[in-house]
Amino acid sequence: MTVLLCLVVSCENQLDNYDAPDGGIHGTVYDKQTEEPIPLPVEGNSGAMVSLYEKNVNATESVDFRARQDGTFVNGRVFNGDYRVVVAGPFVGVCEGDVRVSGQTEVALYAIPLSRITTEALIAESNKLTVAYKVDKADESLDLSEIQLLWNITRGVDINTSNYAGKRSMGDEEEGSYVFDLESDKAFIENHYKIRNNGGKLYVRVAATVNGIVNYSKVMEITLNIDG
Repeated sequence: MTVLLCLVVSCENQLDNYDAPDGGIHGTVYDKQTEEPIPLPVEGNSGAMVSLYEKNVNATESVDFRARQDGTFVNGRVFNGDYRVVVAGPFVGVCEGDVRVSGQTEVALYAIPLSRITTEALIAESNKLTVAYKVDKADESLDLSEIQLLWNITRGVDINTSNYAGKRSMGDEEEGSYVFDLESDKAFIENHYKIRNNGGKLYVRVAATVNGIVNYSKVMEITLNIDG
């Protein structure tokens, strides 16, 4: 038993001898033309992937993590060194850049989104939610196939089925509006207590599918007329 214990302790000490990451990276993907952050999917399995490829070494694999839906990204545990940063998102061409990580390091990346979406959300006293939108493609040769208006009871909103409570498809209309009659909506009724407990807040977003890839508007927070 004593020999076995010594072996276990010896193995643990060997594992602890590895150096911990001494740096980190954080940044934002900006629209090259507007200089605004590019909205992305919710961070998670379907989120935009950020890949770090270490340069000047024999590394064969990248360090991968997900960007956030507001266009920012962060990984606080990265070894110092030179990296190529690549973000797989709804962009024209490739979004990439070089960074030297030395401690906690900030980097700005620039890309052109396949489409830009402007939106407005208004709530009436009867909790009828009007969502208006306009989609501008980066190039007229691109194929806009679907517009979806989404609302959710949490701030995370995208077309993943776990990230919306209500949805309306607008086909390929580049500009339009729709009224959600929330008081008659099954999802709204079932989640009424959660919405009330969150101060009556709902979160609205518009998704546009261009060339089979989805761009998003910013997430809009609205406050409903909720009583007890």
